Amino acid sequence: MFQLLSILLLSSRLFSLSQGVEVTTSKGSATVKNEADLKEIGLPVYPGSRLRQDSKESAQTTLGFWISDKGFRLVAVKYESSDGPEKILAYYRKALGRFGTVLRCPGGTTTPSGLTCKDHETKTGEVDLMAGSTEKRRIVGVEPAPHGGTRFELAYLRTKGVEAH
Repeated sequence: MFQLLSILLLSSRLFSLSQGVEVTTSKGSATVKNEADLKEIGLPVYPGSRLRQDSKESAQTTLGFWISDKGFRLVAVKYESSDGPEKILAYYRKALGRFGTVLRCPGGTTTPSGLTCKDHETKTGEVDLMAGSTEKRRIVGVEPAPHGGTRFELAYLRTKGVEAH
């Protein structure tokens, strides 16, 4: 997930000097904002965590692109905590459970709703949890922070007519 979010968050840097851009026409819409609505993500913030402050990119982003009834919407927020990865994974496994079977990548198989780790890349030490469906999923990406603690990202990804891995 960190690869996908890094690419999409990089796109949001193009608009870092403004509040963002939203364009809607009769053919479709596009959204790029350096802000995210946690209600849309649908997951709580891990207690004691803080927004991750990277100098090169925003800790929050909303991206979307729709043409007719096909497209995607990604809402993501990056955090860090002094707690270890396993503690954060346990917290979000429980929180994700309200959206269906929780899939852990790498290592998971396929959920009844069709989510799979197949073609889902993670770096060494990184774990992603997912729940929902192939069209509406919540994702938590967790990795050890370079100097102790944990870095993690919360995301909501909605797709229709396009594949997302």
